[in-house]
Amino acid sequence: MRVIDASALIKYLNREDGWRRVEEYILEGCITIDLALKEVANALWKRVKRGEVTERQALAIMEIILESKIVKIHSQQPLINEALKSSITNDLPIYDSLYIILAKHMKMPLVTSDKRQAEKAKMMGVNPILL
Repeated sequence: MRVIDASALIKYLNREDGWRRVEEYILEGCITIDLALKEVANALWKRVKRGEVTERQALAIMEIILESKIVKIHSQQPLINEALKSSITNDLPIYDSLYIILAKHMKMPLVTSDKRQAEKAKMMGVNPILL
């Protein structure tokens, strides 16, 4: 099991370069925070606006995620205070800190497509898997 952030989920859903590696991790089992739902929904909205997918397709993808068929969802609420402290200490957006703190708590690697976040995760004692 691994923690996966929204950047990696979006890479997978958009079939961007490296998406098959993300798929391997997802098939092995991943968990993410509920913030990822909002980030994925925003990415899908952008794809609809650009005409890359239909509204129906976007809603179907979101439904699969909501039903936890792709990844397990963990509440971000119990992580907020620690993530805020981490953000301040490590000069990192709260969004990125939340994923790192979840990985730290669960003693799992973090799957991400965000190079800076991966670097900060490593500094914080979390094993990053940069895709």
